[in-house]
Amino acid sequence: MTTLKVSERANDSTAVTRAAAAPSVAQQYHARLLMCDGERYCALTEDGAVWVKAADGCLMRPRVGDLALVSVCGASGYVLAVLERAQPEADVVLGVAGCGVRLEARRVAIAADEDVTLESGAHLGLCARHADMQFETLAMEGKSLHARWTQRTEINTQRIDIADRSECHWGYSVRRIATHEDVTAASLRQLVTRDWSVSAGTAAVLGRHRAVIDADSVQIG
Repeated sequence: MTTLKVSERANDSTAVTRAAAAPSVAQQYHARLLMCDGERYCALTEDGAVWVKAADGCLMRPRVGDLALVSVCGASGYVLAVLERAQPEADVVLGVAGCGVRLEARRVAIAADEDVTLESGAHLGLCARHADMQFETLAMEGKSLHARWTQRTEINTQRIDIADRSECHWGYSVRRIATHEDVTAASLRQLVTRDWSVSAGTAAVLGRHRAVIDADSVQIG
């Protein structure tokens, strides 16, 4: 239970309403929230203290010490809105009771000077006909990544791929190296089922221990 120290005027009350309104008529007050017990708040009104809870329409979650607009009817009441926060520097928490929240609008914009954080427990879904993402630095980390595209184009000034194991399966492939390419491997095997040809201005086959050319027919020159 979170409490807030108040003057002796609030201490003579046992957090039980003393509002003199008729049971069927609701009255509104500017009330200070003195303490909380679970989802209930003890609000100090001009007619005494009363236990209230946040209304479903009160999106900003109240905190102890806040000045709130409360509606009291009989022995029950609700926090309709938070008028003044006791700690303006603290984060504002928006929440509603229920299974979910749906926001419908023609256009929605979220602007933050520092950070925007999205946290999803089980699933996060994004769906759009067109999406643009621009980052100076992008870091992604996870256990598994699956991407499937009809067409994909990547343009990189510099690219480094590091993998313990890599496989590429292509139906048709064309690779063009404009300047130079180095391939270094502990062991390299190439298997061509049909034909293989090398065309070069200067070609050299060097074997530190042995070089073998084996075929049913070998033609040189």
